[in-house]
Order: sequence, then C-alpha cells, then structure tokens
Amino acid sequence: MVAGILMFMAAGFFSVNLMTSCKARAQCVCSICTYAAGGMSQALMTIDGSVTQPGILIATATLTAYMTLARTAFQDVIDQKIKEVTKNQTGWWDTFWYYNLLPAMKDMTAQWNTMDQQHSGTMGRFADVTDANRTTRAFENYQLETHREQRPAASTCTGAAAAGGMTRADAFRRAYAAEAPAEKHKRTSNAKGSDAAQGTGQALAAAWKDYKTKYCDPDYNAGASGCTAAGTEVNRDLDVAGEVFQKDTVDLTDTATKDATDALIQNIADPHATDPIMPSALTNSTGRQSMLRSRAYQARRQTVYDALYFIIANRAPGSNLKDFVAAMRGAAGYDPSTISQNPSHNELMQVMMADRFRSGSYAFHQVDEPENNEREAVIQQAFQTMQLSDELDLLDRYALVLAASAGQQINREGPTHTSGSPSDRPMK
Repeated sequence: MVAGILMFMAAGFFSVNLMTSCKARAQCVCSICTYAAGGMSQALMTIDGSVTQPGILIATATLTAYMTLARTAFQDVIDQKIKEVTKNQTGWWDTFWYYNLLPAMKDMTAQWNTMDQQHSGTMGRFADVTDANRTTRAFENYQLETHREQRPAASTCTGAAAAGGMTRADAFRRAYAAEAPAEKHKRTSNAKGSDAAQGTGQALAAAWKDYKTKYCDPDYNAGASGCTAAGTEVNRDLDVAGEVFQKDTVDLTDTATKDATDALIQNIADPHATDPIMPSALTNSTGRQSMLRSRAYQARRQTVYDALYFIIANRAPGSNLKDFVAAMRGAAGYDPSTISQNPSHNELMQVMMADRFRSGSYAFHQVDEPENNEREAVIQQAFQTMQLSDELDLLDRYALVLAASAGQQINREGPTHTSGSPSDRPMK
C-alpha cells in the first residue's frame, strides 16, 4: 500500500510537469500528457488501473500471508506453553499429594490412634530423664571438684618446664666436672703429648707463649710485662670474677672463653709443672720414693682441680632452655643481652630460686586454689633440696682439699720414719 501511494504521487507529479512543459497549442498526447480537457482524469485512471490497484493487491496478499504465518507460530507457542504449564501443575500437585500431604495425613492419623499409648511412655521417659539428670549433675560436680583439685597452676608448669632442661644440664655438668680435671692430669703427670712432657722448661715455654699471645698486658709490672703489644685476651687468665662469678653460664663452646677459663684454673691450681723422673732413677730406693711422692703431688693437684672445675661445671651450658629463661628473666627486668643462649644448671637454679620472684607475675599466679599453693610449696622445697645437694657436693670437695692440705702438712712437718729413733715408732 505504501509503495502504491508513493507511485501514485510520483505519477501525478510527473504528469503535471509534463503537461505544463507541453506547448499550449498542442492537441495531441505528448507522452502521457494531453490537453487539459479530460487529460488528467484519463492519466489517473490509467495509473490506478495499471499500477495502484495491482500494487494494493500484491501488498494485501503479502501482508495476509505473513500475518497468517505469524498467527500460526504464535498459536503454536501459546499451545506449547499451555501444555507445559499444565504438565508442571499436574506434576506439582502429584508431588504435593503423594510426598507431602498424604504422608502427613497418614502420620497424623497414626498419632491420633497412638496418642494415649505414647503419652504413657513419655511420662515414663520424663521420670527416667529426671533421674538421669540428677545423676549426671552429681557426677559433673564430682568431676569439677576433682579437676579443680588436680588442675596445675602456671607455677607448676614452670617447674615442670625447668625439670627437663635441668636433667640435660646436669648431664653436661657431671660430664665436664669429670673430664676437665682428668684432662689436666696429663700436665701434672708429665704425660706424653702434653705441654709438660719434657718437664718444667717445655711447660714454661708453652705457658709463656700463651701469655704473650693472649693475656699479656703491656702496662703490668711497671711496663716490663714481657710484651710490647696487648694480647688478644688481655688479663682474662686473672679475671676470676669476670670469667666465672659474674656469669651464670660460662660459654665453654667458645674457644677463647674455654682457653681463658683453663688458664685461670691452671694459674690457681698448678702454675708450675714438675720435671719428670728419669728412668734410671727408678732403679734405686730414692728414685722410687720420688716417684711415689710425685703420685701424692698429682693426687693433691687433682683434688684442687676437681674443686675448681666443679664451679665451672655448674656453669657449663647444656639445658637448651633459652626461651624459658629469657621469658622468666625478661619479666624480672634483665637485659636480654645478658641471657645465655644455652643456660647452665647454675643459671636455671638462679632463675628458679631468685629471678622468678622479682616480678609480680609470680605473686599474681599464686592467687589460686589451695592445692596449687601446696604444689608450689613442694616445688620450692624440691629446688631447695637440689641447692642443698649442690652445696653438699661443694663441701665434699672442700673437705677433700682440706684433707690434701693436712696430709701435705703432716708429710712436711712429721718424722721421716727413716732415722730408726724410738721416738719415730708408734707407741702401744
């Protein structure tokens, strides 16, 4: 229809144009134009009959065909959707009936029929549950009371944490207390391979070399100390307080520290080595007596070494409780740089017997059950017992040192038992 209208308008336009362009005197048809009388009507009728009407028919047929196809497709979609909705509705109602409503109605019917019987059973169960709750509550109260009595406090955990490390530290302490004096016996007895194997001269040369290299202070002895430059470890072989008593743990894994400690002990116990007895001297009684006297000397030296190294051994590292000691001493206000990387038996005892009481944490944690305070008292008594045991070991060594000193004095001031005088003999 639109195409027909457009063509109709175009035909009219061209007809007018052509007609106005013809000469007025023309009486014949000029293309489709003709004279004014009756020419326009005939042209319009010609266009309508040959163009407009056929175009309208074609457009109508085309639109009718497309509308028929669209209506048919629309109808098919509507029919399909109606079938789908109907199927969904049917399925939902089937599911609702067979899986929800019907089972629920059956259950409700069963409940109506068995209500009386279930009521009796329920009442009986109520009574049983009441008794069970009463028993359970009594058992829980007993458990709570038992747990309160047996629950360890923080101080108990502290003692338990220290115990494992102290066992390890004690093993290192005992091993070092036994091996360090035994190592020094080589020098005292002029053993092969020692720095005193050849006697006083060799020992003096070795000691002088160490002194000049490590410990010499050029300002000592009015500047005549035997060296012009200070050693690498100046005076560490003399500093008893700095090397021993100011350290809760002596780091014997450090070579310089161990050498300085050994030199310090040697300066105290046995600064001068003895000369060995020549093999030829052992063929006579005088040489044999000298050998026996040297054995007595060695025993006295080892007694002194054992007493001195016992103090060092107590400070030997080995507990592997750095974090534990750092936490305890950090709370007490200690400088972290003074805390050992591997605390010794002595440092652990210092922490447990003194340092942990220097902060408010200990007093705060003692606000606890009476049983925990009793446990803490037992822990303190255990550490006091260990401390007394250490003191007893030290007293044993001190007593042996006194015995060695007394024996040497008796041997030096008593009779020689060789003069044959009656006064030298024991009296009945």
